[in-house]
Amino acid sequence: MSYHAAIQKIMGLASGSRSDSSPKLQFTKNGTFHISVFNDLHFAEDANNDVKTQDVMTKLIGMEDPQLIVVNGDLISGEATRSNNSDQFIQQVLKPLKQAEIPWASTYGNHDSDGNLDPQQDIYDHEKTYEKSLTRSMISSPTAGVTNYYLPVYTRGGSEDTPALLLWFFDSRGGNYPTNRGQDDPSGRRGDWVDAEVVKWFQEKNNNLTEEYGKIIPSLAFYHIPAHAMAKYQDDYYDNRTAPGINGESVVPQGGGATEYAGQDTRFMQALLETPGLMATFSGHDHLNDWCFKWNNGIKDQNLTGNGLNMCYGRRTGYGGYGDVPRGGRQILLREKHMEKEFDTWIRLEDGSISSAITLNSTYGQDRYTEREMSMLRVQASGSQALQSSTLLPLLMFWLFAFGVQYMRRL
Repeated sequence: MSYHAAIQKIMGLASGSRSDSSPKLQFTKNGTFHISVFNDLHFAEDANNDVKTQDVMTKLIGMEDPQLIVVNGDLISGEATRSNNSDQFIQQVLKPLKQAEIPWASTYGNHDSDGNLDPQQDIYDHEKTYEKSLTRSMISSPTAGVTNYYLPVYTRGGSEDTPALLLWFFDSRGGNYPTNRGQDDPSGRRGDWVDAEVVKWFQEKNNNLTEEYGKIIPSLAFYHIPAHAMAKYQDDYYDNRTAPGINGESVVPQGGGATEYAGQDTRFMQALLETPGLMATFSGHDHLNDWCFKWNNGIKDQNLTGNGLNMCYGRRTGYGGYGDVPRGGRQILLREKHMEKEFDTWIRLEDGSISSAITLNSTYGQDRYTEREMSMLRVQASGSQALQSSTLLPLLMFWLFAFGVQYMRRL
């Protein structure tokens, strides 16, 4: 038995090679399609935290029962791996997904590539062997990254020739190139933005699909590092009353990590705006943010103006990495007949509660949330102790009321 096969057997993850009979994504018979998004897992930093992260993933899957799970970057903290164990951690990431028997698709983040961690050899080459894995790599280029691809979603019982929905996945790269591979491979830091070759492929492929299907197919996009538009929105327009959620740190956008921002993702943002039918994008990276905004304004440092595209964060799922907000995952619920006009999204937390439940429609970004809803969001952002305290208040009020009733009866 090979070394990798032995590791898989120990972890209960043995699988055969993925065949052409990969799961076909379909709307349910009720016309819905539910996606759960896991962000920033950061396996490999601490064994106990890895177990806790697996537990969060299992709980969220059990509570939501989605049709697809998207693991949206930073599966592993590459800087915490060693050359002799870097390929083991993807097995731990995949274990809850494999046990759930639900299809999943991944993007890779800046921590998924480092000196001892090769995203191609140590992550993708393992992930693609599982039957339920839909993760793909459709561009072969040393600078494009790995997870650049799309997935079709079909109407149940309808035509198998034309999808009802397209899901786009992009590798926003970042981190460092592996140092223990071939001498001719790139070295040093990787650009932390969607590469120009990927943008060109995306535009050409989307145009080809529109021509092939004879119509515009509604779509969503997933990538790990947020676009610069989110940073400018936070700086110039952010209002928690119209974009509810946690806003706990400054946005670190594509091109803004290890280098000074100089419009590295301008072509990518332009391509997103020029994609008919693109309803929303979803990113992670910034652990203390989980809001959505509707891009209707201009970016002052660039010649770009939004067209109503929704841009959302997910929610930090893992116990690795920085920050101490309650762990959870973004949920996306699409209704086939109405998804181009509106769809629902919310954050499901580890304790079973829900926060930031919104409908992304034409008036999102104008609708104001009530003070009661705002206070609930502040409780969620303040951590588990505040959550526990908030549950005690209704109980205390109940007992005070009961005592008052008994006292009045005695008069």
